[in-house]
Amino acid sequence: MVFSNMVLFPILFLLSSIFSIQSTAQTQTLGFRCTNTTSTTTCNSLVDYRLPNTTSISFILKLFEIKNLRSFLAANNLPITTPQTQTFPASQILKIPFPCACRNGVGISDHRPIYTVLPEDGLDHIAADVFSNIVTYPQIQSVNNISDPNNILNGQKLWIPLPCSCDEVDGETVVHYGYMVAVGDTASGIALQFNTTESTLLYLNGTNSSLDLIADTIIDVPVKVCTSMVQNNSSDYPLIVPNGTYTLTANNCVQCECNAANSRILECKPSTIILPQGQTYVRMPVTQIAPSLLLLLTSLHVQVVHQAEITSLWEMDQKV
Repeated sequence: MVFSNMVLFPILFLLSSIFSIQSTAQTQTLGFRCTNTTSTTTCNSLVDYRLPNTTSISFILKLFEIKNLRSFLAANNLPITTPQTQTFPASQILKIPFPCACRNGVGISDHRPIYTVLPEDGLDHIAADVFSNIVTYPQIQSVNNISDPNNILNGQKLWIPLPCSCDEVDGETVVHYGYMVAVGDTASGIALQFNTTESTLLYLNGTNSSLDLIADTIIDVPVKVCTSMVQNNSSDYPLIVPNGTYTLTANNCVQCECNAANSRILECKPSTIILPQGQTYVRMPVTQIAPSLLLLLTSLHVQVVHQAEITSLWEMDQKV
């Protein structure tokens, strides 16, 4: 069959336009909207990761360059005694904590994680299979200035731009959570689950209705947080804890949990840490949990639970 030029050119033009629009759309969806422009804006964010196979915590820490095991455990509300050898089954979704940076109206992970290309790797495989569609291959291509997506080298280092934001939402500090949409999810259902509004959810993601939600893609969900009045020169600043998670403070001696249903007040108690030898760490280090620290925690607007237990640990330490 022979096509005349009059028929062929419009078809080629149409196909070219379609591919151009798709490519532009994929580039524009890099990260989440982030309009916070105060100096070099950084914050902590979370994103869902669906395990491609049975996976250990140690593998996840290495893949996402998570330096602190406890930050991963806290983000997933796992017991602080959970070892790195703990494995999880394929398809389970875990939360990945990471540092976010806002630049030019877009929030993406602050130059990490860095992935090292393996033999036979392709950008699409890295995006879809290794990182479970948290990012798309055009996004990886864009931030790494790769001219030909079909030509990457074994051993090449690639920055994986996880989506995030540092913006306040409705005048409140939140943690922006990259939530992986499940089959059957609706904007109203997700909003109800995370105590936000459907209109806020749709606005943050630039969509008009639940019909725009696509399963196994990442959307921006603002998670309520518990905060404290930690001074900005403190190593724990800013002490912002997302709902349903915890954090360790005071040299890991105190575990503070956030339950948004409890007026978003941090609930703090002594932490129990397992040493490599399997011994329970109950003695406090140099910065001991003294009665003065109880007063400090109270002044920071956190709720101290098990106060008697904290005090008894301190008194026991003084006798040693």
